[in-house]
Amino acid sequence: MVYSTVLVLATAFTGLVAAQNISSTTLTNPGEVNQTVRQEWCRAQLSNCPFVCGGGASPNSCDPGSLTYLCTCTDGSKPNISDYASTLPSFICQQNVADCVDSHPNDLEGITICRETVCGSRNASAALSTSSSSSASSTPTSTGSSGGSTASSSSSSSPSAASSSSAAEAALKMGKTYGTGALAAGFLAVFGLAL
Repeated sequence: MVYSTVLVLATAFTGLVAAQNISSTTLTNPGEVNQTVRQEWCRAQLSNCPFVCGGGASPNSCDPGSLTYLCTCTDGSKPNISDYASTLPSFICQQNVADCVDSHPNDLEGITICRETVCGSRNASAALSTSSSSSASSTPTSTGSSGGSTASSSSSSSPSAASSSSAAEAALKMGKTYGTGALAAGFLAVFGLAL
């Protein structure tokens, strides 16, 4: 009886623990992303590095094979580029979130935890205008939003896509709000029947 209780509790929290292991800066297997998409990611990285640096970056490189990059501003500083959208770290983070969601089918709690991961969302071109208007040192702060879409998926702005997305968000929010109580009630019901 004790062993079955431990087994039930362990399986209930497996999704929670697995969902928390999202790396926002590396992909375990860069080959899982299509080569064309990786090249697009690198082009965006190379384009946005100078913006984040305030106009100039050298060296500025990106390897689509290994998904590694180097972004050094002309003054020698290395900006926290992971706070910005359309940079290699933001694309990798989005891919990791999508992989996490895919690895938790029918697991609302796991999916919710995956989507709570914050990926870079600041506008890199806005950083250039900010740095040119005020030459004071600026430290990027993260105001990212979680999301499960990747650059390889096409976005749709049709009303049906928007309504299904908001319906999914509502379902996730409802599960997040009431999920723990429902889970506890379910455990009590199962243990009550078992006794």
